[in-house]
Amino acid sequence: MNSPSIAFLLPSFIGQKSVQRREFLDKLNGLVTEKVLVILDSQEEEEERWGNLILVKLDHKRLLGDGFRLSLSAALNFGVEKVVTFENYSIENVSWFKNYLNGGNLIETGKRNFREMLVTEISNLLSFGNAYNNFSFNRILTKEAATLLRDTKLTGKSFMVESINTLNAHGIHTTEIIRSDYGKDKKKINMAEMAESIIKSFNKTSINYSLISSFSYLINLLMVYASLSLGFFYPVAVLLGGEISGISNFIVNEKLNFKNKGFLSSAYRFGKFNAFVLGVVAFDILLISFISRYLLVVGKTDFAVISTFSIVFVSAVSLFLTNKMIWGTGNHQRIFL
Repeated sequence: MNSPSIAFLLPSFIGQKSVQRREFLDKLNGLVTEKVLVILDSQEEEEERWGNLILVKLDHKRLLGDGFRLSLSAALNFGVEKVVTFENYSIENVSWFKNYLNGGNLIETGKRNFREMLVTEISNLLSFGNAYNNFSFNRILTKEAATLLRDTKLTGKSFMVESINTLNAHGIHTTEIIRSDYGKDKKKINMAEMAESIIKSFNKTSINYSLISSFSYLINLLMVYASLSLGFFYPVAVLLGGEISGISNFIVNEKLNFKNKGFLSSAYRFGKFNAFVLGVVAFDILLISFISRYLLVVGKTDFAVISTFSIVFVSAVSLFLTNKMIWGTGNHQRIFL
């Protein structure tokens, strides 16, 4: 072949002991059946020892995200079609990609610690993603995905969190293989990394969604109080406020924020959305009935406070469920093994 089609990225490889580096490259050399690029940041002296590996040596980069972006740029300059990354450089992990090279953009992961799972779920909520674990570095990326990720500006572990959000935002499908035989990751991310990952999960779509939802909640509150002032029973007022705010929320998000096209697909989503709104309204009515009956001695002033609390609480819960059920991108598939 004229040029290799696959590149293996080994940023921070220089941090391993020389014996471990040689063992890793020995194993990798035996796994591949044709010439492949290996982009690394250590100066190995025995290149002739690895006949199937074309070593491309880069300057050492202290920040992990910088190392990945530099490696991605080098791989793309060589015209490769896929790049492979590794969660760690242990002998046990070197062969993780062997059964997946014929697939597209793929992540292999296992159980993670509580902090990583918490950050993943919050990031999913804010970015409309559905990854199981954002922090796994065992990945196979197509040329299209690698080109997008090369231009990100994050560093550290948050680089890989942002990668899923970036691919989802551009409609690039990814598959996550979740293996039950993997144990929990013992390495804990610090609070700064957690905060950075969550903050960077916000994108233009999620910011617009937050503004639209906030406006919808105001419409809901105003309609409820206006209906009550006109003498409507509370369940009717809540139903009217929920339906009007829900319909306006759906139309603006569907056509202006998410830019979804097609009448039938929009009608199907609206059916699910409206059914969900009615469920939220019913729950709101039951919740305020419970609070009013069992927790407080309700007067006219107290009722307004309870009503506001109920609407805010139910809206916060529905935000999470609506993201999952209605507006999730669906570009990320989970497979449990």
